[in-house]
Amino acid sequence: MEQFLPIIIIALISFFVNRASEQKKRAANREQPTKPNNRPTQSRQGESWMPPVDRPSLEKPNPVQTERPRSLREAAEILLSQMQPQLEEKKAESESKIEELQREAAVYEKKAREFQQKAEAVKKLKAADPQMESFFQKDDIVKGIIMSEVLGPPRAKRRYGR
Repeated sequence: MEQFLPIIIIALISFFVNRASEQKKRAANREQPTKPNNRPTQSRQGESWMPPVDRPSLEKPNPVQTERPRSLREAAEILLSQMQPQLEEKKAESESKIEELQREAAVYEKKAREFQQKAEAVKKLKAADPQMESFFQKDDIVKGIIMSEVLGPPRAKRRYGR
């Protein structure tokens, strides 16, 4: 039974993913305008055929359209006037982001100065006290581990994984 559990889980996940993608496709198909029927329509009495009727599309109406610009300069001015609010919003957002980053940089610079001062204090302390250097040797750590093995409880009485 445990063998089939991963297979069942994978099947359920794929079912839900396929179902969601099909719903997205259906929604996309509903949003797309239907193409008008290009076949001529005939009246019931067979009198004459009528040209196909263009149905209005379901798309959103375009924003207010003004007259067609006469020059490239006018077109640029129209686009600039339409984009001005978005540009100002982006500009304000970027300025606030710059201010935030400058504040963070000031905090980090302050921390860096503190660390430099601490490092300089340690160097001065080390230079002033030569006994600190002779207190620790290169092989003192190895000696400490060996002494912990010698003075500690027997290996048989300790747990395997410390």
